Amino acid sequence: MTTTATAVLQTFRVTTRADGDFHLDHVDPAVLAARRRSIVDLPWTQLDEVHGTEVVVVTRPGEHDRVVGDALVTSERDAVLGVWVGDCAPVAFFGRGGVIGAAHAGWRGLLGGVLARTVSALRELGAGELRAVLGPCIGPCCYAFSEPDLARFRDRWGPSVVGVTRSGLPALDVPATVTMALQELGIGVESVGGCTGCEPDRYWSHRVRREAGRQLLAVWQTGPGPVPS
Repeated sequence: MTTTATAVLQTFRVTTRADGDFHLDHVDPAVLAARRRSIVDLPWTQLDEVHGTEVVVVTRPGEHDRVVGDALVTSERDAVLGVWVGDCAPVAFFGRGGVIGAAHAGWRGLLGGVLARTVSALRELGAGELRAVLGPCIGPCCYAFSEPDLARFRDRWGPSVVGVTRSGLPALDVPATVTMALQELGIGVESVGGCTGCEPDRYWSHRVRREAGRQLLAVWQTGPGPVPS
């Protein structure tokens, strides 16, 4: 899927098992480089994610690859931003004005405000109107959550972020939480992914199957020069 603006083409891609594992710690660097090229042959930045809220600004293609952080933003062309996930929510951002971003949003990051910090960084880069795309992540059907932790989400975003698993246990609805968090910021979100727990033929899941593999959401843009917002 792509989104276009004058003189810029903004693109994202979500990988599946068929594209291979994108885990930074488990995959040989040469193998990982080949898998990246198979998605798009441009310089990549893929962070060492720690379930936090640190946003890294990429000022040239390939800058900050493997540094610690959980979100990326750039106004550069030909710079690929990649977030890798096992069950957490990968979120892509597209800003009018030639600005893009990507965030790794686990439950700790959501509570900590990683999406708000990413949006703030995008706007500091001059992003105009923003839209977001949510990739595959774990759904409430597979995400049993302790009541004390669930109460923190309910208190913050209301009952709509609370769900029930297939077995009837209280659950966190990660997609609903992402949607609520972005709506507060005036940003609409489109979901293009399924549940990582329910689709073992397509996605890895740490929570449901204790798998080490990771899928990836990549975002990049091509075209000459900045685009006015």
